[in-house]
Amino acid sequence: MSFTFRAHRRRSNRDFGFSLIESITVIGIMTIILVMINQIFTVDYDYTIKALARIDNDNGAILAMRRIGELTRGATAVLSSKTINGTLYTTSPTTLVLQMPSLDSSGNVISGCSDYLAIYRDVTVTTQIWTDIDINSVTCAGGTSVRVDGKKLLTGNNAALTFSYNNWQPYNATRISVFLVNQKTVRTTTLTTKTWTSIFLRNH
Repeated sequence: MSFTFRAHRRRSNRDFGFSLIESITVIGIMTIILVMINQIFTVDYDYTIKALARIDNDNGAILAMRRIGELTRGATAVLSSKTINGTLYTTSPTTLVLQMPSLDSSGNVISGCSDYLAIYRDVTVTTQIWTDIDINSVTCAGGTSVRVDGKKLLTGNNAALTFSYNNWQPYNATRISVFLVNQKTVRTTTLTTKTWTSIFLRNH
């Protein structure tokens, strides 16, 4: 009886236990599964980061172009150059200088009053496009200009900005074409957004 009992115990250990090879095999399979899961999350995270960056880059370019269009359409004329808030700006392929009618709080044109605007790509931080507005500080017959004086950043991801005119003398131009490129690098991938438009000066 003693011999039979011991034999039975040996069979039980063999039937229900795990050998070293079996344990190593299980650990190896679990490791492969964990690596696969990690890769799935890594790829998904990378895609999400790039998708958000794409949206941000697109929105930056579109909003900058929309603002340029809004400001330019209301202009009276393109100026060869103008000192605005102490800085001399000269119209060129990367800088646009405009004279605009002053507006009151209701958006109506103030007769005889003008504001001045420069849209330019920063020569130091070339990824930035700015506007610089100098409002008429003199009270005209219709009041003072409602525009906000000073500089405002349009976009900080610019790669190219080009203004072209339908006259070889920009101050005689009635139509301005704008080409704008924004770029953003995320995880070694460079995202590029290109926008362009032609704007007619309706107050020319």
